[in-house]
Amino acid sequence: MQSELPNMKIRKAIESDCPGIARVQVDSYRTAYAPIFPQEYLDHFTYEEQEGDWRGLLASADQGTVLYVAVDDADEVIGYALGAPSSEMPPYESELVALHVCQTYQGQDVGRQLVAAVSAALYAQGCQSLFLWVLADNPARAFYEKLGGVLVGKKPWENNEYFKLDIYEMAYGWPDIHKLAGPSGS
Repeated sequence: MQSELPNMKIRKAIESDCPGIARVQVDSYRTAYAPIFPQEYLDHFTYEEQEGDWRGLLASADQGTVLYVAVDDADEVIGYALGAPSSEMPPYESELVALHVCQTYQGQDVGRQLVAAVSAALYAQGCQSLFLWVLADNPARAFYEKLGGVLVGKKPWENNEYFKLDIYEMAYGWPDIHKLAGPSGS
């Protein structure tokens, strides 16, 4: 296992992070999802459009939504995590909506630290549990299992209006969010 990046820090996202968040998102989609989605679908994501989406989310986010970034020593975004309270999957009270880390920084504890930051923020809001959806064919499922996530659901991929694909999402849950919020996951 590789050690933490010495000059990386996790902090709440600010508006000036939006271009970096968009870059991480689009690049991550194009690499991680290439074996899953048609190239035509992946090509429709642009840095500019995603940056606008992130700016809109930060401007209109309710008090419960939390967005954290991991930045390197040059304050460049290398990963992000988005979470929010949710009643979509009782008894789970909050959702990790998105987690993406630049490919070159994967396996270096960035993802776990982002999950911990979002979990701690949601726990501080009173959420006791967390779940997430991940594509069934996404290798990131192993990461969530390593964090102690338990498989709690399955559904067809919802964004399937343009491409009729046989893709499913799997739900992982953590009944005790406090375990994710600590520095070592405990």
